[in-house]
Amino acid sequence: MSMLFDKKWQYLPLVMLLISILGGLFFLNSSLDKWVTKTIKSHLSGLTKDVVVHITNDQQYLATLSSAARHNYFSNLSQATKDKRITLIDAEGVVLADTSLSYLEMIAMDNHLLREEIASAFKVGVGENIHFSSALKVDMLYVAQRVILDNEPYVVRMAMPMDELKTMSDELMWIFIVLLSISAAAMAGSSMLSAYQVNHRVAKEREQQEERIMHRTKEIELLHRLANMLAACTSIAETQKVVEDIVPRILGEINGSVAMMRASRNQLEVKLDWGKPWPATQVYSPNDCWALRKGKYHLSNDDYHCLPCSHMAELGSDQTLCIPLTAHGNTIGMLHLYFGASSVVVDPATLRLAFTVAEHLGLALANLSLQDKLRSQALSDPLTGLYNRRHFEQSFDTLLLEAKNSQQTMTLMMLDLDHFKRFNDNFGHDAGDYVLKEVSTLIVQMISADDVACRLGGEELAVIVPNRSVESAFELANRIRKQIAELHLELKGLSLGKVTVSIGVVNYPKVQGDRDQLVKFADMALYRAKEQGRDQVLAYQASTAEYSCEEAKDKKELGNKVVTPLLK
Repeated sequence: MSMLFDKKWQYLPLVMLLISILGGLFFLNSSLDKWVTKTIKSHLSGLTKDVVVHITNDQQYLATLSSAARHNYFSNLSQATKDKRITLIDAEGVVLADTSLSYLEMIAMDNHLLREEIASAFKVGVGENIHFSSALKVDMLYVAQRVILDNEPYVVRMAMPMDELKTMSDELMWIFIVLLSISAAAMAGSSMLSAYQVNHRVAKEREQQEERIMHRTKEIELLHRLANMLAACTSIAETQKVVEDIVPRILGEINGSVAMMRASRNQLEVKLDWGKPWPATQVYSPNDCWALRKGKYHLSNDDYHCLPCSHMAELGSDQTLCIPLTAHGNTIGMLHLYFGASSVVVDPATLRLAFTVAEHLGLALANLSLQDKLRSQALSDPLTGLYNRRHFEQSFDTLLLEAKNSQQTMTLMMLDLDHFKRFNDNFGHDAGDYVLKEVSTLIVQMISADDVACRLGGEELAVIVPNRSVESAFELANRIRKQIAELHLELKGLSLGKVTVSIGVVNYPKVQGDRDQLVKFADMALYRAKEQGRDQVLAYQASTAEYSCEEAKDKKELGNKVVTPLLK
């Protein structure tokens, strides 16, 4: 509706111009009539003076002429034309000559003494008037001038039909009308062309503005979704999926990566990337990046320098951008963008979006790091670094459910250090803590990444081994037992003696049950191992309700005996 209103009003100047032209023509017509009349009066006055001069010079000749000859004399004057009438009147008002009439018509004319222009001419020397000519049956413009011939006053009068003046006025008027029409048409055409160009430009600007608004709205929505999805991530792997999906939609097809500062703060390592595989260095020192040194973003090529970062050496002088990722006043990493050839100019809009993405990534990764730290503190034992009982229970339930659903095996090892009280009593609690940490470190080194090592309390440890055969799990337990027995521990130069461990093993699905039942069966095997002399591995067998060594190669160590059932 507003656009329609604008289109209607855009022609208002043309309408006003037309109205002003019509009004101007009306006043011009009136003024033109007056001007033409005034101009013709002046012209007739000049001609009248010429006639006066001419007849004054020929007055002696005129005196010799008869009335008819005198009449013909005036008709032959150069000033007498078809549209210019010359009349000679004496002081009595009698017409002596008239170039527009025959001699007989002239004789029949009435007395002119009372004519306004004649009376004025006799009185003041000149006179002028416009009135109807009874002889010619037309309105005439009269200009009269007094002249003295043979000491007698006469009036020479020149006249011109008003229709001639009207014709001249109309011709001038039409000339003005044509010129004004051409001017108005040119002005209207230029106005319409200008209006079209303005409307076209406005429409184009409006379209571009709508496109910019739509593009900006999309950017805001994408940034909002990026922030929300990053806030919902619980791991680097999830963050990788988010950035490789959303960031290219924001920044376009630009190769990028995120390097995280290690805890030692002496190196950065690329943890996230999108687009093509990141072509530059994966691990680098903070001194290798100009942006980290400056504390602000660094564009490798601009109008003032060509200085790529050292960690971008593989890319030569190609265009790159490094932006520090900061959160809570600390630099936690770097955002890197690779644009390609050095001639690529990074526009301000891309820079603005890159800064916003860097801000979201910095906050999200800082929160993720904090979550990992809190999660680690909540689920790990502060002394040994192993997982605590809470994580043990969560992991056990998850792995047991997976084993049931996928019909895989899962083995639980319950470990207890033999005579651990002796270390605390003989060497102090520091020695006991030291032994626990060394044993825990050894266990972590021996198990795989899929295995879960936990401290349940005191000197009691547990290892969950998923997706491994009974024989393989039992072999791992024996290797752990042997490696612990071979430890030679010293604290402050004092030998702590030999450390041994007893291990009870239970395997699902050989032994059926839930978490509490399987833990109970593993504990029963552990207790039986301690009763049988410690420093050994026993497995709980549900089918015979007894405990046995599973590996033939360990029979010599265990006395090749089968213990009596705990439950009968």
